[in-house]
Amino acid sequence: MMEKPSIRRRAVHDGQKEERRQAILATAWQLFQTTSYEDVTIAGVAEAAGLAKGTIFLYFKTKEALFLALLEQQLASWFAAVDAGLVALQDQEPIPQISALLCEQLESRPGLTRLLAILHTILERNINLDEALRFKYMLKEHFEHTGALLEQRLPFLHTGQGAQVLLQCDAMVIGFWHLADPAPIVQQALQQPDLRLFEVRFAAELSTAMRALLYGLEKVAQPPR
Repeated sequence: MMEKPSIRRRAVHDGQKEERRQAILATAWQLFQTTSYEDVTIAGVAEAAGLAKGTIFLYFKTKEALFLALLEQQLASWFAAVDAGLVALQDQEPIPQISALLCEQLESRPGLTRLLAILHTILERNINLDEALRFKYMLKEHFEHTGALLEQRLPFLHTGQGAQVLLQCDAMVIGFWHLADPAPIVQQALQQPDLRLFEVRFAAELSTAMRALLYGLEKVAQPPR
């Protein structure tokens, strides 16, 4: 039986390079599941993947570029699930169904929400122009495609407004996640009974805000009586 090529061997062909790139991403994602972004290092990824540290930099110039690629993969999975849910959506009471769909698919992907929370403050701060353009155009394509599906399910949205709703949802995700994931010392402080106001349940608050947004847009779109 032919021995399976070791990941340590030099990747020569495009297929081998893509295989190694995916192996690096899979390793980084595994590490990210059990620790913070700050604690995941390029050296740690290289060691866990059985590669030299310099090899990682052949595929990703910075740690931020590596995690931006991870975010791209996770977003593709989320958008695919949301698209499928929108297509299968029943016509009765679409707003509660849509807000539940968006929130449930996010709640089931805590790694995605953690990455979204650091996208603008960390990941986009140390990438080059080509990487930034590639990511933003990828995001634009998803927003426009899924936004069009939203417009089909919510006729009060005008052309292009579905993508804007997704952008507003993104902003709410970032804000609510930061509130729902405070620093450990703040978590201790919030145990005080008179500070429970600041305890935020991510999915519940996001779902409520999404319903309020969509019902508000529906009301604004109604002709005056």
